Amino acid sequence: MKDEILKSFLSTFVSQHGLEQMDEDKVFERFVNFTIVSKLYPREIDLEYLSTGGRDDLALDGIAIIVNGNIIKNEEEIDFLIERNGTLDVTFALIQSKSSAKFKGDQVGNFIFGVKSFFDESSSIPENESIKHLRGIKEKVYQHSIDFGGQIPELQLFFVTTGKWEEPKQIVGRVRRELQELNQKRLFRNEPKVNFYDAEKLKYTFCEISRKTVKEVLFQNHVALPDMPDELNVRQSFIGSIPVKLYLDLITNNDGEMAKGLFYDNVRDYQGPNKVNKEIKETLRSPTNRALLALLNNGITIIAKKIEKIGSKLKLTDFQIVNGCQSSHVLFENRKILKDDTHIVLKVIDTVDQEVTNKIIRATNRQTEVKDEAFESLKPFHRNLEEFYKAMSGSVIPPIYYERRSKEYLGNPKVRSWQVITLAAQIKAYVSTVLEQPQSTHRYFGELLESNKARLFKSTDELRKYYLSALIINRLESLFRAQEIFSKCRPFKYHVAYLTYRMLIAKESKDYDLQKMIVTASKKDELRPIAIESCNIIKKVLKANPISNRDAVRSRDFTQKIRNYVHRRQA
Repeated sequence: MKDEILKSFLSTFVSQHGLEQMDEDKVFERFVNFTIVSKLYPREIDLEYLSTGGRDDLALDGIAIIVNGNIIKNEEEIDFLIERNGTLDVTFALIQSKSSAKFKGDQVGNFIFGVKSFFDESSSIPENESIKHLRGIKEKVYQHSIDFGGQIPELQLFFVTTGKWEEPKQIVGRVRRELQELNQKRLFRNEPKVNFYDAEKLKYTFCEISRKTVKEVLFQNHVALPDMPDELNVRQSFIGSIPVKLYLDLITNNDGEMAKGLFYDNVRDYQGPNKVNKEIKETLRSPTNRALLALLNNGITIIAKKIEKIGSKLKLTDFQIVNGCQSSHVLFENRKILKDDTHIVLKVIDTVDQEVTNKIIRATNRQTEVKDEAFESLKPFHRNLEEFYKAMSGSVIPPIYYERRSKEYLGNPKVRSWQVITLAAQIKAYVSTVLEQPQSTHRYFGELLESNKARLFKSTDELRKYYLSALIINRLESLFRAQEIFSKCRPFKYHVAYLTYRMLIAKESKDYDLQKMIVTASKKDELRPIAIESCNIIKKVLKANPISNRDAVRSRDFTQKIRNYVHRRQA
């Protein structure tokens, strides 16, 4: 790779995600997948799950299927989200990346062939396991076309190289011709096209998702709200109305797309064309009612880490839209028909106090039902757990950190991405180990929280068990990345974690308590033999009970069999 700046970004990415042992080509694929998908999906990203490259990959190096604001990993999640939201809002993102410095027509052609093959009823060429799995999810999506709510899926295609894109006519023309066949199937709400990323665009996008957001907005019709007591840590706040076109400038990125990262702290993902959102759309399309939007709509609430007043403008630094996700999406979808006289109410608050932010999020998100997982991290238990993680950082090297609120450690040079434990990751770690349900971790984390709410995050719970469970998963990931334990065992990561936890607990005595288990789990050299033994147990039970890996991973009976195997050995 000749581009020194891009090489530097790649090096930063490797360090952040602990990929030092991985080949450069594979790292580049993951770098591209992360950079592009982060623009579409602002939450935690599983790099390995996104990666589909390798043998029989249909010339597709990355695939993300985003449904109702969630990257879907299993078909069962579709049923859960339909039950939750009533409708499905789907985006397919397919990516091909080449570290070469040229855009080659044959490579682009292979990519388009792979895209068309993926959306065929069956593939005409061999597919690897990742592609087959994602094909199953794709088919599940279209089986529920009745739940699209009038909005069929969107398709986003990306072809990336380290060269310079100059729109060669032979490639552009070929792409347009090749995609006509796919467009005729009417599977997507947009006309499929390929987004070409060259080195400059890739670098810019990586910077965009990695840095804090800073934007200016013209906010003429506003008043300052009264000063707050010093102990509330609200420096200033404003309320007023803003033309919807100016508001859309605020939430649109340089590619002309909605900046998804601005809605990370919004507790309610976009719900698609539900009743309320349809009413907003009808208001916008009505010549007599659209001027009433500011009176009919609850408005938008923005919290910024810093606000500077510059004449009639506000300069917002590191801001989040904590209420107004639904309105924002409907406005963006109808941006071509918006009029200059249509305004929306905007409330802007300048604070870095997380407790004040939590209160505002709760208060402004009570208009319609919000699920438990949305508010879970605001509870006092999670503040205590976060502090416990910090307290352990001096004795556990390298430390892990609990991210109670979104992107809390973004830009912190002392904390790498692989060290951060999100709420979803904590739930899956604890459920798989302490609650002995590794077969359940394929489910959406909100569903896990709901089905285990009587056993999760209770004030009487031992914080060390939460920490230990997450630490085991974190160190297992490091071992898998470094290929120090069997890669074929990766689909059983949570089962390996469960067995590892059971073996550590089995050693418990006066001289070997939870604290010492944490020390053992933190040291790869001490954890490695336990993890390898766990993998061997899984292999032996699989051999004695012929069952596919996919079925075994989700089988309660399989979990019981490995549990019994360990108990017999320990008896």
